[in-house]
Amino acid sequence: MNGFINVLKPVGATASDVAVCIRYILHEKVGHLGTLDPGASGVLPVAVGQGTRLFNFLTDKVKYYRAFFTFGKTTDTLDSYGSVTACSDVLPTMQTLQTALKSFSGQLQQVPPQYSAISVGGVRSYKLARSGLDVELRSRAVTVYELNCIAQTSDDTFVVDIKCSGGTYIRSLARDIAAACGTVGYMSALIRLASGCFDISEAYTLDEIREKKESCLLDITYPLADLNVLTVSDEQFDALDNGRKIRVEHFDGVRKIYCRGVFFGLGSVSDGCLRLDYYLKNAL
Repeated sequence: MNGFINVLKPVGATASDVAVCIRYILHEKVGHLGTLDPGASGVLPVAVGQGTRLFNFLTDKVKYYRAFFTFGKTTDTLDSYGSVTACSDVLPTMQTLQTALKSFSGQLQQVPPQYSAISVGGVRSYKLARSGLDVELRSRAVTVYELNCIAQTSDDTFVVDIKCSGGTYIRSLARDIAAACGTVGYMSALIRLASGCFDISEAYTLDEIREKKESCLLDITYPLADLNVLTVSDEQFDALDNGRKIRVEHFDGVRKIYCRGVFFGLGSVSDGCLRLDYYLKNAL
């Protein structure tokens, strides 16, 4: 079995918990494509079999979230699972929040939460934070494409829809947006609506996957729809199948490589020859 499963992750489970569950159900090598916090729910793409080797081609896909931001207090984890570290009497109005959101569109320099999986000297940042160490993380560039407040559910809580690049921390957005509003805040809930082409409307619960098993599996090319195709002539099938060099016209980037209707993998051009950056073993 090679491909992907669009999993509807429940609140409370880690992304690794979900991957272990899928591995137990399918008895295949699996890996999730992008961490989703235990307190968050929604889309978690899981690669199966040789799909796991496509990780580097898929992690930067655009993500869509529905976040709940609560203002007037914050926590050490920047979500509802942490300990309260600061409070404020200032609560933003809808108008104040919408004005602040405008400054968070585009490319931003974002400091990740201390409680995150980023490695610091070979140790996960959250492990250092749990041991009481004050972790200083470097800012990094992320991109926020859309940021829209769609509702106010109480005096202190607003619902914000976010379209952003991979690697964006929504908890950090909550912290920074609160500061722009002159207060403190945290992410009180989060739903991932989509990750690349994986949409929540087509996601399977773990119970559904236990029942349907491999029928939930998407083709290995499913998340590669935005890549162009290079079709190699039928006469070059054996050369391609045996890893020999094939001269091709130059093209930029990476393409899906097909020959005789068989998907061989992803390729680019190197010194005038086709180079398979990802090879689907036993394509036949």
